Amino acid sequence: MPRLTKRLIENAALPKQGQAFLRDDLLRGFGVRLTPGSKSFFLEKLIHRQVRRLTLGRFGEMTLDEARAIAKKKMVEIDEGRDPVAERRQRSIAPTFRDLEQMYLTRHAALKKSRANDEAILNHHLAYLRPRKLVSITRDEIARLHSRIGTEPSSVIRPGRPVQRPMPRTANQTLALIRSMWNLGMDWGLIPPGPNPCLRIKKFPEISRERFVKPDELPRLWKAMGDEPNPYVRIAFLVGLLTGARRNEVLAMRWEDLDLSQGLWVIPSTKAGRSHVVPLPRPAREALIGLPRLEGNPFVFCGRWGRSHLVNVSKPWQRIRTEAGLEDVRIHDLRRTLGSWLVAAGASLPLIGKALNHTNVSTTQVYARLQLDPVRLALEANAERMLTVIDAARVAEEDQSR
Repeated sequence: MPRLTKRLIENAALPKQGQAFLRDDLLRGFGVRLTPGSKSFFLEKLIHRQVRRLTLGRFGEMTLDEARAIAKKKMVEIDEGRDPVAERRQRSIAPTFRDLEQMYLTRHAALKKSRANDEAILNHHLAYLRPRKLVSITRDEIARLHSRIGTEPSSVIRPGRPVQRPMPRTANQTLALIRSMWNLGMDWGLIPPGPNPCLRIKKFPEISRERFVKPDELPRLWKAMGDEPNPYVRIAFLVGLLTGARRNEVLAMRWEDLDLSQGLWVIPSTKAGRSHVVPLPRPAREALIGLPRLEGNPFVFCGRWGRSHLVNVSKPWQRIRTEAGLEDVRIHDLRRTLGSWLVAAGASLPLIGKALNHTNVSTTQVYARLQLDPVRLALEANAERMLTVIDAARVAEEDQSR
């Protein structure tokens, strides 16, 4: 068989059935396989005492020179003891991101308080990765994904928030989720040991949100909440405002967790992973006492069909904040409002942390910057002292000039 050339391959007739081979006399084992529908480059080599044929690519999609270069590279790998055929077969059955996602949700996220948030990220931002082999996902790809979420306008719809805007916080949460899933995948043997693709990707700086309901805004919000026709929605927001409890904790409140005679609410399981006892202020306790109970429903704030509890309250909240003229106030800002008002009343940071059930002191520390009154008094007093010294010096200078 002569040396393979482009003309020889182009002129070779395809068999009507079966297959035929054109072999190269220059590179032993290299050739072209002819079938009724295609012409493909191949390499045949003795691997582990067996002749193995490795398809390199189709003629037309790659040139003869490219195929010959690939064949030489594969021959070096085989001489070094590698088995490209077995490696390709292994890659074809390698686990996908969908496999990792299912394992993560089953083994790790089942009891996580943030499972819903993880699922939202997986569905909104990572769904395109599901059919991908894990070995094909690179650090560069994850870096570009992180950058895109954090800097480009997103069309992901979130209740009560603008639609078209970058989401740096979500970008960081996505990065943290992939990092955690990847590390667990290596622990479970789903991913071979190696560098995490999230390694050394710098997070976006996050600015803590400081919005809370101010004294001049509170009467408008209170009136708008009072005008809400659904009593379960109305009192749920009132409890959230007066206790600072998280939205999901309030909506899932059960009658069995309340001691209205003592004014206590025991939250069995919180985001911090522990129970939390909340003293109920008098207005919240009186509102709960007057709330109708539905037979057979253990939840305080009954849902639409009366069988479970309220879940999505974004629409009524939109009505309330629109009526109050507080379009930028979110439901979670009610929790921040309680912390801010406690600061204004002179409460200590440890007390605020206990009221809001914070695990880390750093979480409560964000309220320290709102404690401006003592700082203002100190600065005012210092300014008076400085001006007193300046005035005294000026008077002394004027007396000497006379």
